[in-house]
Amino acid sequence: MYIEFIVGPVVSLLIALKFVDIKDKKRVEEIKNLEAHIEVIENELPKKVMATMLPVAKAVQKLNQQVGL
Repeated sequence: MYIEFIVGPVVSLLIALKFVDIKDKKRVEEIKNLEAHIEVIENELPKKVMATMLPVAKAVQKLNQQVGL
């Protein structure tokens, strides 16, 4: 007779736990993807900086030689 008072909350608790588990797995996957993306950026950034700064450094060195510094 009062079984509804027990079954309803138990069922809703089980559904909520499953929902939280699914969301948690998605977030873990998103974090792994972001970490992989950050690693790629960390590997490429020094190469890009060197490719950008090397011509500038050579031009400054050439200019210093022409000026006599």
